[in-house]
Amino acid sequence: TIELTNLENINLFQNIPNPFINQTTVGFVLPNSGKATIAVYDVNGILLKKLNDTYTKGYNEIVLDRKDFGASGLLYYTLSSEFGTATRKMILIDKAIP
Repeated sequence: TIELTNLENINLFQNIPNPFINQTTVGFVLPNSGKATIAVYDVNGILLKKLNDTYTKGYNEIVLDRKDFGASGLLYYTLSSEFGTATRKMILIDKAIP
């Protein structure tokens, strides 16, 4: 029998803060350095922002700005790389909730 150990995969974290007003940070972990894409979509699946870059092994983070998205509401962000794909939700709001 073959034992599978050290399975490589990615880890996409929840954006902080969430919900956000102006900026939010998305962290993720790659098992090795390599190219990855972060894409943000609205609830209709329309691409709002796409970042392609080469990231290091381990923890990486990007900052997203509200000016890239237009209207507020529920958004989806996806990390895609040769190591896998992961998607999470985030919320963009117009003003602080009292």
